[in-house]
Amino acid sequence: MALGKIKADTLEHSTAGSLDTSYVVNGSAKAYIRRDFNNNVTDSSLNIASVTDNALGDQSMNIAAAMSAATYSIVGMASRKANSLNYHVVMIDESADPTTTVYILRCSDVSGNDKDPEFVSTSVNGDLA
Repeated sequence: MALGKIKADTLEHSTAGSLDTSYVVNGSAKAYIRRDFNNNVTDSSLNIASVTDNALGDQSMNIAAAMSAATYSIVGMASRKANSLNYHVVMIDESADPTTTVYILRCSDVSGNDKDPEFVSTSVNGDLA
């Protein structure tokens, strides 16, 4: 069975208008994850092959289809528990620079104590390899 190609510069919807395909290629998240660090459960993800729980508040996100360079952008947020004044902070682990296939998230409360928040969401933006 031969494989074919679809080539298009724009995508057109019957009622919603059209969209340049470069927006889809260049402007869409290349990976995302919504994860419960407390229970080590992934609720939703795209292009995340697996997650490694390294320690309290420390998890590695393993990207399935590699990024073209390790300079991609990561946006993230973490939840706080209901009725708690300890907000969670999510950050990229500065002791381990991201690679084209792995980024490490560190989570802590505002006092700097490592924490596993209920939910962490991240989005990866950049070019796939």
